[in-house]
Amino acid sequence: MDLDQCVCSGKNLPRLLRPAILALLAGGSAHGYSLVQRLGELELFATSAPDTSGVYKLLKQMEEEGLIAGEWSLGESGAARRCFTLTTDGRSCIERWAESLSIFRRQLDSLLNLVAADGIANAADKGGCKCKQEGKDGIDS
Repeated sequence: MDLDQCVCSGKNLPRLLRPAILALLAGGSAHGYSLVQRLGELELFATSAPDTSGVYKLLKQMEEEGLIAGEWSLGESGAARRCFTLTTDGRSCIERWAESLSIFRRQLDSLLNLVAADGIANAADKGGCKCKQEGKDGIDS
């Protein structure tokens, strides 16, 4: 069984794409292509870069939600490109994400402590993961 492709690897964290985009835009405006490149450089997506078309769809959705504002600008090659900027609502949203992620980190630390305390940190070495045989979230269906 390839544990690198199993849900237990935790490599697929698409819900973190939104706060990653907001965080990048909190540092200044950026074109969609630049955001895709910068996302791919983040450790969060080091093993599985976000899908380019998915990023553009999310940017459109976030613009419709009022979290970011997009404006067409001429690129160096003359081609028009969309430049995105964080809005006031977007700034409030990333601040809320920061709070939520801090809480989540504490919860994860608690879970890791539980795993370590029960001596099952190396459970994969003791017969492998059964996630593929169970439901998508590792819970029996």
